[in-house]
Amino acid sequence: MNAKAAMGPALVVLVVTLATAVQPLGTDLYLAALPAIRHEYAASVGVVQLTLAILVFSFGLSQLVWGPAADRFGRRPVLVAGFLLYAAGAGLGALAPSVQVLIAARAMQGVGIAATMVCGRAMVRDLFEQQHGTHVMTVAMSVLACMTMLIPVTGALLTQALGWRSTLWSMALCGLAGVALVLLRVPETARALNPGALQWGPLFAGYARIARNPAFRSWTLLNSCGFAANFGFFSSSAYLFIETFDVSRVAFGLVIGGASVAYLIGTFLCRRWIAAHGIVVSVRRAGFLSLAAAVLLIAPQLTNAHTPVTLAAGLWLMLLAYGIHQPCGHVGMATPFPLEAGAASALGGFIFAAAAFLCGTWMGVMYRSGSAAVLSFTTGLLVAATGLIALTLVQRHGRPEVIQPVTP
Repeated sequence: MNAKAAMGPALVVLVVTLATAVQPLGTDLYLAALPAIRHEYAASVGVVQLTLAILVFSFGLSQLVWGPAADRFGRRPVLVAGFLLYAAGAGLGALAPSVQVLIAARAMQGVGIAATMVCGRAMVRDLFEQQHGTHVMTVAMSVLACMTMLIPVTGALLTQALGWRSTLWSMALCGLAGVALVLLRVPETARALNPGALQWGPLFAGYARIARNPAFRSWTLLNSCGFAANFGFFSSSAYLFIETFDVSRVAFGLVIGGASVAYLIGTFLCRRWIAAHGIVVSVRRAGFLSLAAAVLLIAPQLTNAHTPVTLAAGLWLMLLAYGIHQPCGHVGMATPFPLEAGAASALGGFIFAAAAFLCGTWMGVMYRSGSAAVLSFTTGLLVAATGLIALTLVQRHGRPEVIQPVTP
């Protein structure tokens, strides 16, 4: 019996959803716990920010290796390794006696997330032709979107009832559940292994060739600015909402959950607009939404008038636009590379994560207690840049007719 017959679409959806869910679990479940972590370790905001930023950076960097590793050794062993690293990192973080150990544990989790997400995408490509595979991935992403609406509130409730370490124990349980699922039910899906996939010279020469393509740079810059803005807001807003504005942890979780709803609405708009107008026009329309979100984030701060309502409104409009930009960006950056789509996705993912890491680190270093200035100006400028890139570079280089396929 082949792998496709052995698994079936329902099991594939379950595996892909779990392989992808470890990322929002690793960030959103943890957001409401940040102030408590800061107080327990008596650490600065900048140091506590690193527990989020390092996860995103290690996730992005290790994608460059996990993709070829999955081609060399197969999806199943890499998927098991990813879930184990994720669970081990979460367990180590839950027991961390110092913030330095917690930072190292979160870096381990990021490496595990990269492995599971790379393999989840690869398995869909292994098992299904393009149209059916797109349907399976869409179902998995819809399930994930529904989950992400609940994750921030769940994290807030866990932190409030059991302390911040309970969020990490929950992540560890999810990682172990993934290991059990793969070992018991998931066969190898790779049709053939590539013994030369980890030859570093050709691998990095391919990455350099991809980076020179103007379409790849335009689409990647679009998503990098958008992802950095989102990560910067999520990683810093807990202090403002909970400590400065005295919003409860549960209410803060609802704000972040509302952002997931806005993102989901954006993905629905994206599908409708692409069908009617195409990818580049859809991105242009969302560009105006990004510029409007930038105004909502920056203008109130100019008069020191930000409230939880104005910040939430800016966040939700930003995520609405991102729900259109992100899927378009992922498709656009890989389009020029029919023979190297995995490598293009891995390189783009690394750049996204590096941008988020730099933004999160900057905001942690520049944070001033009680002020929304760093958050509103930084995220506002990044969202404005996203809108301008959507209206300029993507319109010039992102159209399918000007994208030339690149071959090795």
